[in-house]
Amino acid sequence: MNDADVSKQIQQMVRFIRQEAEEKANEISVSAEEEFNIEKLQLVEAEKKKIRQEYEKKEKQVDVRKKM
Repeated sequence: MNDADVSKQIQQMVRFIRQEAEEKANEISVSAEEEFNIEKLQLVEAEKKKIRQEYEKKEKQVDVRKKM
């Protein structure tokens, strides 16, 4: 192989490695986004549950006061 062939082969290898790296980076980004959304949903649902429980507790207190 001459220098031009070697250079061409090296450039192909570099393009392949870059493409693989970009695909892997994309996969990591998508995975991170999915994990973030799941965690966010869990936190939101936990806070909603907490708020509902507080509301029910206050509602019961109001009912008790009305009965007095």
